Amino acid sequence: MTLTDTRAALAQLRLRPSRVLGQNFLVDQNIARLVVKAAELRATDTVLEIGPGLGALTEMLLERAGRVVAVEKDTRLAAFLRERFGHRETLQLVHGDALHFDFAAAMPSSFKVVANLPYAISTPLLMRMVESPARPRRMVLTVQREVADRLTAQPRTKDYSALTLFTQLHYEARREHLVSRSCFLPMPTVGSAVVVLRLAPHPLLEPALECPFKQMVRAAFQHRRKMLRGVLPKSGLGGWMQPDKLEAALERLGTPRTARAEELSLAQWLLLTRELVLPATARPPSN
Repeated sequence: MTLTDTRAALAQLRLRPSRVLGQNFLVDQNIARLVVKAAELRATDTVLEIGPGLGALTEMLLERAGRVVAVEKDTRLAAFLRERFGHRETLQLVHGDALHFDFAAAMPSSFKVVANLPYAISTPLLMRMVESPARPRRMVLTVQREVADRLTAQPRTKDYSALTLFTQLHYEARREHLVSRSCFLPMPTVGSAVVVLRLAPHPLLEPALECPFKQMVRAAFQHRRKMLRGVLPKSGLGGWMQPDKLEAALERLGTPRTARAEELSLAQWLLLTRELVLPATARPPSN
């Protein structure tokens, strides 16, 4: 939908975009086409769209995918979408909150997510999808620039965070395109970016170690400026986290005793988890 189309539709609905719901409607068709192209859709794909709004992406998704599940919280927008696309048999419109949407029950074992994510819920929603047992195999998302920077961050940068590690544990993340504030109505206060998340072909960590990994990363980044050796043993992580054991593990990995959370790469965090949790006989040989 163009800027003119969007303004006309909002006037028809007598709808003033809600900041609480993060309603910033995409009005640039070039960006919409770029997002859909990055999804690499086939006629056999099922796509989940979160926050379809007035349907700027929905129409293009319906042209390329075999099935589209669109989750919209706003009652008036859900009614508008039902009237606009109700005749399309390949669309399943869900009127509800995406933060409570059951991906595992509603989606097939293999699906993609394409969305202009509502800014108000982008981070918790990303966490839900990344941590869900039913992870999408590909996600193409328009998010705030700062969120995109965190998803694709490298160690020793200010954007490197627990969200970075939790996402990159399962996904290869790249920033596809920067998006101007003028591409939305109303214009947001911050810039945006399109990010592509592709599910890693093989698990990077044994399932039994994922919980300890997340506990340790979360605890460390709560005090990201402090040394790991001073933070982690005091975090109540369980019997596997002991000061002498941590010191020995850091030494075996060649990590400085002064190391902080933001200085360890994902690979180093994975090795540290195995060193601390697994018995010596079960650890893979270190290089």
